[in-house]
Amino acid sequence: MQKNPSMQPILESPDIETMLESVRKYIISNINTYDPTLRKMALYFANNQGKMLRPTLTLTCGLIGGSENVKMDELYMAAAGVEMLHMSALLHDDILDKAKTRRGQPSVNALYGQDKALLLGDYFYSRALHILSRLSHKSILEKAIKVIAQMVEGEIKQQRQAFDITTQIKDYLTIISCKTASLTSFSCFAGARIANLTEEQIRRLVKMGLNLGRAYQIRDDILDFLNKEDYMKKPASDMEQGIITLPLILLIKKISNTEDLETYDIKHFLKFPLDPLLKIDAAGEAAQYANYLLSEAIESLRFFPPCNIKLKLLQVLNKVLINEILIQ
Repeated sequence: MQKNPSMQPILESPDIETMLESVRKYIISNINTYDPTLRKMALYFANNQGKMLRPTLTLTCGLIGGSENVKMDELYMAAAGVEMLHMSALLHDDILDKAKTRRGQPSVNALYGQDKALLLGDYFYSRALHILSRLSHKSILEKAIKVIAQMVEGEIKQQRQAFDITTQIKDYLTIISCKTASLTSFSCFAGARIANLTEEQIRRLVKMGLNLGRAYQIRDDILDFLNKEDYMKKPASDMEQGIITLPLILLIKKISNTEDLETYDIKHFLKFPLDPLLKIDAAGEAAQYANYLLSEAIESLRFFPPCNIKLKLLQVLNKVLINEILIQ
């Protein structure tokens, strides 16, 4: 496999931020369409990337056992493929949500229309799968195809549960496991598989990614529930779209303990002001769920000996811990 010259200096240093910059460049270099409109849209979206959580997981899980036997070019390719899958999902989410902005910038669908944004999402899926198909571990491509199906199933389940205030916590966890956590889990799997870790090591990292993804989604749902506009830039809240999230489920349970739940539907929560103490209480309980999942993710890492890469993973997990958002 031909080596990418822009990646060569990175092999001498395990600095994750520098490696992520190389992944960004690799993504840009793989936007190889000759269609001017498609290329313009793709570059616009690719140059507005976020925290790069998922490629960070791929890189760190690939290096947690050391870099001596890791095919670094393949690790970069996997990280790029993972991020392009995420980019596809974001584009499709923006279409479903009719979002006007993405990370503080006009969304692709706002600039170019829903149809072109949909096609761009499909394009990034195709590029991601093309990159992953070139890896020596074919199980990574097979897993990616399953993850795409899971994300679609999760979205369908979420739409089916819309405005249904009888939704249970287990239903919610199933949805976010498919929609969000399947990709964070896959990000860990891809890196660990390229590093040829043992099956037990891979299992633990995959579990870590699953719990991290669940906790990450719960955190976002809490921020939306509390209308923390500095954190979330959405055209409408989850509640307005009828999306049943964990803090809302917990709030409904608290109300149903004292009142007749049959007199309520989700539109009631939009029409009338909610008791702020009940709302904070529900958000706090949801935060406990998220922090428990993060503690489980951290527990999965105890299996690995101390190293700088493990420390980086712990830092990633700690950034998701919910402590300050309820009092701001």
